[in-house]
Amino acid sequence: MKYSGIIIGKRDVREVDRLYVVYTLEQGRLSMLGKGVRKASAKLAGNLETLSHVEIYMSKGRGQGNITGAIALDSFLSLKADFSALGRVFYAVSYFNKFITQEEKDEKSFEFLLEYLRVMDALAASGKGERKYDAVTFGFLFKFLENVGYGIDANFCSVCEGKITGGGNYFSAKRGGIICGNCRRQEGGTVRIDDHSVKLIRIFYKNRIASLSKLEVSRRDISNLKIVFQEFANWIK
Repeated sequence: MKYSGIIIGKRDVREVDRLYVVYTLEQGRLSMLGKGVRKASAKLAGNLETLSHVEIYMSKGRGQGNITGAIALDSFLSLKADFSALGRVFYAVSYFNKFITQEEKDEKSFEFLLEYLRVMDALAASGKGERKYDAVTFGFLFKFLENVGYGIDANFCSVCEGKITGGGNYFSAKRGGIICGNCRRQEGGTVRIDDHSVKLIRIFYKNRIASLSKLEVSRRDISNLKIVFQEFANWIK
């Protein structure tokens, strides 16, 4: 069978084999065995680098599918040469891998991941993208979580359902949304969320990942978004 896939993980097995985790357009996350790819003479391994978009061929027998061929469609070389960008992508992919289900097709999640890698690669190639890496990364993560059923309501209080206005708002992982200052008195386990972070979450949901590279965000914004995201991600998984 032929798949369009993104290599999101790998580990060595036996003496010369390698097990790959591939997120595919056609069937979601699959585990595929590359037999003999660690041999010095093996040519297949070069097309199976982590974070590469590949056309991959697999034969399905009993148990694990075996890789029979692969063509690298995009290796994202600029991204991989930029340790700052690469670190953020590995952070994002670790959460992506945490929330996807084995062998469950999700075309939108695949498109989000592929667009994210393309945008980060383009930013790395420009040499001027470092200040934008975080906005694109957290934009991708919030959009991805929304797509798999864990969106945050950034418009209305999750307790009283009143419209969220500026000043004194909090995020509740348990409620899965923003809580106004009045309702926060009734709730435990909340974290402060500033007005600009609320605005950014709204922007993330309304725009393509490519458009998020135009955002200018401060370190304070990113710190707040990271706290909110990790609080939420740890609660739901």
